[in-house]
Amino acid sequence: MIIKDPICGAVRFSPLERQLIDSLEMQRLRGVRQLAMAYLVYPGANHTRFEHSIGAMHFSSEFAKNLELSKEEAEKLRIAALLHDVGHIAFSHEAEIVTKKYIGTHEEIGKKLATDGALFELLSSTYSKTEISSFFGNEGHMQIISSDVGSDRIDYLLRDSHYTGVAYGVIDADRLLHTAGYSSNEFFLTEGGLEAAESLLVARFSMFSTVYNHHTVRIASAMLGKAIKAALEGKELQKEELLASTDSALLTKLESLPSSSSLAKMLTSRELYKAAAALPLSSFPSRIDFAKLEEEISASAGCDVILSIPQQYAHLPNIRIRQKDSLLPLSEVSDLVASLQRAQEKRTSVLVCARKKDVAKAAEAAKKIAPA
Repeated sequence: MIIKDPICGAVRFSPLERQLIDSLEMQRLRGVRQLAMAYLVYPGANHTRFEHSIGAMHFSSEFAKNLELSKEEAEKLRIAALLHDVGHIAFSHEAEIVTKKYIGTHEEIGKKLATDGALFELLSSTYSKTEISSFFGNEGHMQIISSDVGSDRIDYLLRDSHYTGVAYGVIDADRLLHTAGYSSNEFFLTEGGLEAAESLLVARFSMFSTVYNHHTVRIASAMLGKAIKAALEGKELQKEELLASTDSALLTKLESLPSSSSLAKMLTSRELYKAAAALPLSSFPSRIDFAKLEEEISASAGCDVILSIPQQYAHLPNIRIRQKDSLLPLSEVSDLVASLQRAQEKRTSVLVCARKKDVAKAAEAAKKIAPA
């Protein structure tokens, strides 16, 4: 079987891969958008976890060729990449922020799906349960998928850039593929890949700033999170429904529930809250309870207030560069990485959001209560 993909071109599949693609678990991903609520700002952002999974498999396969992995290891890597997002629920990471304490992370859900049920029946004819479990880890060759310069990130940057229509996610994937190395159970880049790695980090930083953490996307995501939380706490939404839903099915369900209908209907009609204040994340104590702060600001303002906590980009990249006989962290080799860290800290803020009519009250309450 061959699938024509707009990012990867013609992608071929083995008989087992085709069976996995045709499974209900994988087909559900056709209804889970890659960028959750971003379509409300970028109308083209309707691409899904299904096509991203195909792309991650393709780039994993290209890494395997350039690293000269055995046929057996390459096949494992392809399947692991194909299934790496099978555990994502509707609205992906945006919903997972709220739901992970109820049903676990998408990695945990994916591993359970692959080691029990229909997916396991398909995989177990070739792999043991231990091997299948390893597909969802970060050890050995699975680093090729999960690394900060790995197949997952390469595909989502190129794909998200393509579908949102912004140029920031364009990276030199070919250079990364051809400068990758693997030895002693560690995935790395040779020195010739330094500039390509830096370019990827710049692209990722820019995509977070302009797309993933766009203020309107964040507001819509915060509204969605509050709606899901209300439905779960009110026991109106069951865990099984979360695991089986697509984006549209979950939003329709939330519209029908007393605890979440108001926010869900506002999302459907794009009647979004507005930003009343943007507070530097660095001004907050590391252990602050944002849920409690949200309640305090709401009580002071006398209206509903939602806090949007930004997605976190600012972790030191998990990339090693080989220089002569040493493997060094990219942060030690590149001054650019440190610059990105500083820029990220300056741009990261907590949004105080309220209905348009309540913006002034929310802004005043935030000014009184939030850290200076």
